[in-house]
Amino acid sequence: MEVMADEARAGERDFNQRTIDEFRANGGKVGGQFEGFPLLLLTAIGAKSGQPRTTPTGYFDIDGHVYIVGSSAGRDRDPAWAFNIRAHPEVTVEIGADPPKNATARELPRDERDSVYPRIVERAPGFGEYEKRTDRVIPIFELVLS
Repeated sequence: MEVMADEARAGERDFNQRTIDEFRANGGKVGGQFEGFPLLLLTAIGAKSGQPRTTPTGYFDIDGHVYIVGSSAGRDRDPAWAFNIRAHPEVTVEIGADPPKNATARELPRDERDSVYPRIVERAPGFGEYEKRTDRVIPIFELVLS
């Protein structure tokens, strides 16, 4: 079982690296499953490793605020990047062809999260499906750009 889990993690890392490379080579544009969806690159310091970790993630610009959602596609565990930014909220964000910007990640408190999540589901209904797949509260983080 652990070998299969290791292979799945390696496959996900490879997929993420290809997406990161495509994003950077094409001024923030990627094809495949992310085509046409707002995507950013989030670089955070690993909670355990202390090493920088870059992850492509969808984002939502709502009323001038940039939000990322720790949906993990409805899995029962938050994505690794959520653990990282909880431990180290100072991050770097790449959006489009713009140079990387420093930001602070702020996890929304439950009431604020509950008011934003329906607006996210309006724009991307798959997030409603993710919420149905898990018992955990899917976290939302605001990226406050410096």
